[in-house]
Amino acid sequence: MPTYNMEMVLEWARVFPENADMGNPDGPRAAQAIHKKGGQYAVNAYFTDEAQIDKLLSEGLDPSPMNSQRILEGNSEYGIGKFMKMKRQVIDDIKEFEGKGGTQVVNYGGPITVLNLTNGIENKRDWNLEEDGLIGNGSKAIVQFQTYANGAGVRVMGIAVTDHVAYESNSGGNDGPYRNLFSKEEAA
Repeated sequence: MPTYNMEMVLEWARVFPENADMGNPDGPRAAQAIHKKGGQYAVNAYFTDEAQIDKLLSEGLDPSPMNSQRILEGNSEYGIGKFMKMKRQVIDDIKEFEGKGGTQVVNYGGPITVLNLTNGIENKRDWNLEEDGLIGNGSKAIVQFQTYANGAGVRVMGIAVTDHVAYESNSGGNDGPYRNLFSKEEAA
């Protein structure tokens, strides 16, 4: 399983237990599957250079696993506007393999390592959600990920934030002067 470390721009970083995608047992089929597996960490990781994509493809990344595009067009303000959605199961997914070197144990799930490099690599520390906050769209980071299953799968391993953009909550469009425009109480 090749491991990569790439400078990328983040969008929808749900990489902490507090904001992981836990799915929905009553939602659409995909949301039910996520819920059944115990949730997932997920992030849209935007490439910063076309050479990154070329490298992955030349080293075996499947560009269309199960007939869906791996590299997607997204927000042109982030990197080069192309991204990969990277995921990792919230719960531990431990597998044992017997090989020439004996038994190998690999955990394919569990927490993502999130580091704070905003004050330089010499001041590297673990991300503190309480002090540092959630990771907002447009944050820059070094993303560590693996490809597996002959390039069909991509799994995020770690994120080292180099330039943090504060997370801004999306309130679903209820802010602003029209908040109560259609409220029965306000109309009377």
